[in-house]
Amino acid sequence: MVNKLSQLKDWLLEKRRFRTAWFAKDPQLTPVPEEALTRLPDDLSQAFKAAINQLHIVAEEKSAIIEKLDEEISEWRGSPHLANNSMVVLSHPVTSVARILTESLIELKSQQDDPLESAVLDWIERPPNIGTVKKEIKEKLDWDDNRFPDDQGMGLSQAKDSDTSAITKTEASSAAADSDTNKVLAVIPNLSWCFLRSAEGLDGIDYLQETLLSDRRQFWIIGCGRVSWDYLKSTLKFHAYCGKTIHLPALNGQQLQTWLKPVVEKFDVHFIDAALHKRFQNPDSLLDMQVSLDKPVELISEITQEVSATVRSSVRAVKNEVFSATEAAEDDNACSDYFERLADISDGVSVVALQLFVKSLRYRKITEEEKEQGTISHLCGEKDEDSCRAVNSAAQDSKKCQIIAVTPKLPPLPELSQSDLYLLDSLMLHGDLTILALAHS
Repeated sequence: MVNKLSQLKDWLLEKRRFRTAWFAKDPQLTPVPEEALTRLPDDLSQAFKAAINQLHIVAEEKSAIIEKLDEEISEWRGSPHLANNSMVVLSHPVTSVARILTESLIELKSQQDDPLESAVLDWIERPPNIGTVKKEIKEKLDWDDNRFPDDQGMGLSQAKDSDTSAITKTEASSAAADSDTNKVLAVIPNLSWCFLRSAEGLDGIDYLQETLLSDRRQFWIIGCGRVSWDYLKSTLKFHAYCGKTIHLPALNGQQLQTWLKPVVEKFDVHFIDAALHKRFQNPDSLLDMQVSLDKPVELISEITQEVSATVRSSVRAVKNEVFSATEAAEDDNACSDYFERLADISDGVSVVALQLFVKSLRYRKITEEEKEQGTISHLCGEKDEDSCRAVNSAAQDSKKCQIIAVTPKLPPLPELSQSDLYLLDSLMLHGDLTILALAHS
């Protein structure tokens, strides 16, 4: 079963763009700055994107799932008839809950001395024919007599096939659950793929409602986006059939800094201090606003974000100067301010923070004089031969660059029509949609 989880994990890593993509250029919005990261030399750009895609799942997200899951499973194994037999992991709509849940389960199994067998709904997308969802869920996660010894399997078959039998399917399931060897983990990495917002599109959820409480020998582990969960709660009261519900934790600045540290160190990213006295020392930073007077809403948003970042950094600088017994490095202060602000504007959501991090990066070409003086540290500090080869190739080029992180900001968004809002709501609800699925929803 670990093999199936590993295969699903590999697909999520290789085929799905969960990490980040260069922000699309909307011609109605402000053009990308000339020094934006999207204009990096090709070799360095590819190395940077590869490093981003190789980032591991945030440790705090995995540990939160593993801790609660281990606790719930242990309680259920000890008392399958009384304890909850399911746990739901809720995430932000843009977060790859399937990947996080899959990697957490693999790590949990590696830590257990006697891991349970698992049945995984190892889909990589929603079935193209929504009418087959119930059937496919049943084939993947329903009763399977072959998992048990012949005498137990026959007992379950008789309970299902004989109309005169006194043992119902639920009672047979409860009897099988008494033996620890019969217990199974049923895993649904992404519940959003199990339904569409339509009458026939909810058949799969109806089936799960019938099965969750009746099959006591299975512990259900379900990943779901918060918007999808709220929809299922309001329409079908699905939460009433489930046990423990946990939310992925919001990350703070220190956690984001630790997570992105491999990228920062490998490419020697420098952080600009946003404190007011530092900005006056560098007048160009005061002009780092990419909006015009023709767009007052965007201008107000931009100014507000700049003022907020400046005030926070200035307060920190004053506190350090007055109260700090030891003088911290300026780069460390600027770096801490940067990631605290990044956590604030991203609401602690890792994938949002990652994209804002990428968007905030700029580069400048290194002059021959600086190369000779050796004032710029080497761009590659890791042992990854492929990445280092790409970085070193770019470094030997005359376009060698230094990467700088400016104040992270939320990007300006276009005005949305009612049709745009409906499409956005559908994507947040279902995660991803084909045109055919959108027509059915």
